[in-house]
Amino acid sequence: MKAYEWSGVRYGAAYYNEYHQARVTSDDGIELAARTDEDFRLMREAGLSVIRVGESVWAKWQPAPDRFDLDWLQPILDHAHECGIRVILGTPTYAVPRWVFTEHPEVVAHQATGSPVPYGHRQNVDYSSAAFRALCQPLITKIVERYADHPSIIGWQIDNEPGAYLLHNDGVFESFKAALRREYGTIAALNSAWGLTYWSHALRDFDDLWRPDGNTNPSYLLAWRKHQAALTNEFLQWQRELVRGLISPEQFITTCVAINRPGMDTFTIGESLDVTSVNVYYASQDGLEHPTRKSSPGVAAPAPIWVPLTGASALNMICDTARGIKQENFLVTETNGSSISQGAAMAAFPHYPGQFKQAAINMVSRGAELVEYWHWHTLPYGVENYWGGILPHSLRPGRSFAAFADTAAALQKIQVLGRITPAAEVAIVYSSTSLWAQEFQGSLRQPNGLVDPKSYERTLQSLYEIAYSAGLGVRLIGDQQLNLADPAGFAAAHPALILHAYAASDALLTFARDYAAAGGRLILPPRTGYVRDDGVMRTEVAPAGFVEILGASYNEYSNLNEPLQALDTDGNLVGAAYGWIDQLELDTDSHATVLARLDHPFFGDFSAVIEAPHGNGSVTYLASYPDAALGQWLGARLARQLGHEQPVVSVASSVITNRAKTAEGRDVFFVFNWSWNTTEATVISISNRPSAAIDLLTGERFEAGQRFGLSAWGVRVLLVD
Repeated sequence: MKAYEWSGVRYGAAYYNEYHQARVTSDDGIELAARTDEDFRLMREAGLSVIRVGESVWAKWQPAPDRFDLDWLQPILDHAHECGIRVILGTPTYAVPRWVFTEHPEVVAHQATGSPVPYGHRQNVDYSSAAFRALCQPLITKIVERYADHPSIIGWQIDNEPGAYLLHNDGVFESFKAALRREYGTIAALNSAWGLTYWSHALRDFDDLWRPDGNTNPSYLLAWRKHQAALTNEFLQWQRELVRGLISPEQFITTCVAINRPGMDTFTIGESLDVTSVNVYYASQDGLEHPTRKSSPGVAAPAPIWVPLTGASALNMICDTARGIKQENFLVTETNGSSISQGAAMAAFPHYPGQFKQAAINMVSRGAELVEYWHWHTLPYGVENYWGGILPHSLRPGRSFAAFADTAAALQKIQVLGRITPAAEVAIVYSSTSLWAQEFQGSLRQPNGLVDPKSYERTLQSLYEIAYSAGLGVRLIGDQQLNLADPAGFAAAHPALILHAYAASDALLTFARDYAAAGGRLILPPRTGYVRDDGVMRTEVAPAGFVEILGASYNEYSNLNEPLQALDTDGNLVGAAYGWIDQLELDTDSHATVLARLDHPFFGDFSAVIEAPHGNGSVTYLASYPDAALGQWLGARLARQLGHEQPVVSVASSVITNRAKTAEGRDVFFVFNWSWNTTEATVISISNRPSAAIDLLTGERFEAGQRFGLSAWGVRVLLVD
C-alpha cells in the first residue's frame, strides 16, 4: 500500500489540547487542564474521524536547546486511537521559540535588507539557511522517531503554510546571484536579457547586482520571485527526505498550503508532497451568494482581507486550484469553523443556517477527501482569539458544533460514492509568473489610481465564472504542467481552454495554437502573452502568435474607469466589460466573427469579443474582462458549442450543479442553492436517455423530469441510476 490511499471523505479538526493547560475552571466545573476526555467524547458524538496536531509548538517539544519533551502528546494519540480517530502530526518548524531568536540570530528572517523580522509573529526564519536546518533536524528526528509507529498516525505535515515572507537575508541574496550565474553564464547575457542598458543599470559582474529593495526592473522582480519559490520547494524537499526515511510507506507526507503566499509557486509546491493539503477559507453569509451582487470580482463585505475573492464561484475556484497542484484529489486541512477573524470587527461573519454543510459538500464535489476545520477550540488568548473554532470560548457546544455534527452525518451518507473524479470540460491555465508580474503591472486599478496587486486573481475569477455559470467543470493547470502535455490529447480531454497568461513562454503560446488546431476551443483574455515569461515586453504585433489566426491585432489599450455595456451583433445587451480593453482591430481580410462590441463612442470602434476558426478548432479573443452577465452569456454560448447538457435545470440563477463520476463510472450531481430563496429544480435526461437519481442525503428518488425542492442555502447529492 502506498502513502495516502483511501476512498471516500474523512472529517475532522485541528486539535490543540496543549493550548488549554492553564488551571482555569469553567462555569460547569470542568477544569480546562483536563479536557481530553470531554473533547474526545464530543468528537465521537459529532462524527469526527481525523485530527491534526502538534505543528505549532516547537517550544513545547523543545523548551531549551538541550532539553526535549516528547511525551506530552502520547495521551492525545492514545485517546485518538481508542476512539478510532486518525491523526496527522505536524513538524513544528514554522513557529520557533524565543531561544532560537536570541541564541541564533543568524536564522532570523529579514523582510528587507538589514531588517530582521521582530519576534512576536511566526514563520520568521530563513528556512533556506544551513544553520536553521541544523536546528530543525534533531527536533524533527526525535518527534518522528518517537511517534512514527503509533497506530493512530496516518500522515505527517511538514512545516505549515510555507512561503509567508520574501526572504532578504544575505545568504538568500548570494544564492540568488549564484542562480543567475548558472542560468545566464555571463554578465553580458544577463545585461542583454534584462535590458540593463536602461537607466545605466548594466553590470560589470554578478557581484555588482543591486539588492532587491527598491528594484524597479520587471525581469529582476520575476527572477527574484522564482528564486524565492525555489527556496521554499527546496526546504520542503529537505524535510520530506528526512521524514520519509523515518516513517512507514503507508504514512503520507503533506504540508498545509495557503494558496498564493508570496514565497511560493502554487503549481510547483506539490512536488515534495504525497498529497496536497490546503487552506480553503471563504467569505460566508452574503459572501457565498451566487450570482454575486458585484459588477466585477473582488473584495466586498463580508470578507476578511485574507479572502481576496467572494461568491460561490470563489469557493469552487479555490478547490479547483487545490486539485490542480498535483492534478489529483486533495485534503482540506483548514477551513471556516465559524467566524475567521483576528479582531472582533474584522470578519465576524459566522455561517448562515445551511452554509456550513453546503460549503463542505462543495469542497467534496471538487475532489476534497478530507474536510478539516481550524480548529476545535476557540482560543482565549493570542492574536487568533477571534478565529472561531467548532467550540466557542466557553467550550460549550453551540450552533457551530451542531452544524459540524450535521455535516459529519451528511458526509457519512455520501461515503458510498468512494473516490470521485470531478468533471472538467474547461481547462484554465494558471500562471504564477503572470500572478507575480501583475502584482506590479496589473490590468486593474485601485480607487487611488495605483495598480491593484490582486489583478490576476480577480480577473481569473471573472474568466472562471464563464465556465462556472454554465455548469461546466474546470481543471486549473499550471503553465509548467503543460510542458509534457500532448495538444491533441489535451483537446480531447478538455474541449475548451482559457489561457490566462499575461507572461507566457514561446512554448506555451505554441501549445495553445496547436491545441486549437487539434480541435480545441481556445479562449484568450486581454493581454495574453504580452510579455515573455522573463518579464520582457514582446515586440511582435499583439496578440503575439495569434495575429494571423485572428486576422486582428491591437497597438493600444486602455483602462476602463467604469464598466461598459456589451452588445451582440443584433444590438442586444449581453452584459458589460470592466477594467481593461485591448483596442482590437480587424484586418480587411479577417475571417473572424465579431461576437460583441462595447456601447461607447470611442471604444465601440473596437471589437470586444471575436472568434476565428483554426484547424479543427477555434480561437476566441476577449478584448476586455467580462462581468457576471457577460460571463454567463459567453458561458451559455460555450456550453452550446461543446454540446453540454445541463443535468439539472432551475429557473433560479442561484442554482449551480457540480458534476463528478464515481470510480465505477456513475454520474453524481451536487446541486447547490446559493441564496436565501427556496426554489425548485428538475432532473432531466442525461446523454439522451431518461435518468433517475437518488438523493444520498435524504434517500428520496427522483425520476427524469421530476421536480425537487431546494431550501435556502440547500444542497442535494444525486447519484444517477
